[in-house]
Amino acid sequence: MKDNFETPVALALIACDTIITDAQTGKKTLVGLFNSIGASNFPHVIPQFFVFASMTNAEGETEIRVRLQAGNGDAVCDMPGKVNIPTPLDSPEFIFNVQNLQIPAPGTYELQLIANDIPVASRLLTFRQLQPPPAEGPKA
Repeated sequence: MKDNFETPVALALIACDTIITDAQTGKKTLVGLFNSIGASNFPHVIPQFFVFASMTNAEGETEIRVRLQAGNGDAVCDMPGKVNIPTPLDSPEFIFNVQNLQIPAPGTYELQLIANDIPVASRLLTFRQLQPPPAEGPKA
């Protein structure tokens, strides 16, 4: 059986509040994983969050990007990067620090991992409108 190293394969695509990297081991701890955010007003600005991604089956200089796309196809966020991957058996990890992201409206958005212009992973993130709590009436 011959290995097919033509198309990168995603191992992870995760949105979270923060990522801690152990200084001695390099191991990552992902904190506050999410796939949904509620906001009382839109457009809504998310001050900061992280995207953790990992893939394998790629070799050499590889262009990667994380894109957040609205339901109408508009890119809300597009973060490019480059990485040199020594062999197709390696599985590098990527951390994208997203800051001050403006979400224009509630809805479902697609988070994508793209390698050399090939979509290799996606997941849905939902941004929902929170309803304010009901006003309390006068107490008797």
